[in-house]
Amino acid sequence: MIFPEDLTALCVMKKNQQSRSGYVPGENEAEHNAEATRRYLEAVALTNQERELVLQEVLSKPGTETLPLAEQEFYELSIEESDDVFRPGYVVKKTHAQWSEIDGQAMWEEPEWERWPTLKKAKERCEEWRRALAAKGFVLSDMDL
Repeated sequence: MIFPEDLTALCVMKKNQQSRSGYVPGENEAEHNAEATRRYLEAVALTNQERELVLQEVLSKPGTETLPLAEQEFYELSIEESDDVFRPGYVVKKTHAQWSEIDGQAMWEEPEWERWPTLKKAKERCEEWRRALAAKGFVLSDMDL
């Protein structure tokens, strides 16, 4: 059961959290989105230092960079060298991300992945996924920036 004084405390906490983060909804949405994207890419870069990454690309729909983050979605395509000595080859991954109201941030889903014996086959599969995503409108690539 939630009491009225609990709601007041939650409102104060939310206001303080917004002021600490420097973000107020509706104010300069494009800058906020750019900052959130920059923080995400930094986090990915740290994670990638631990992966044997061959290729990584983040795809989005054109024109969405000015929309609120809650209205955007992304796909990441990647090829990693397998670290399994008994199953060498390459792992192709496709991961989807979109806003989660519950978590209050963009959340990445569990990746779809396939293992391929050669880099050539892995690149072919990655290109198939890229074409399928392009057909859905995901044509803006971070590799083009």
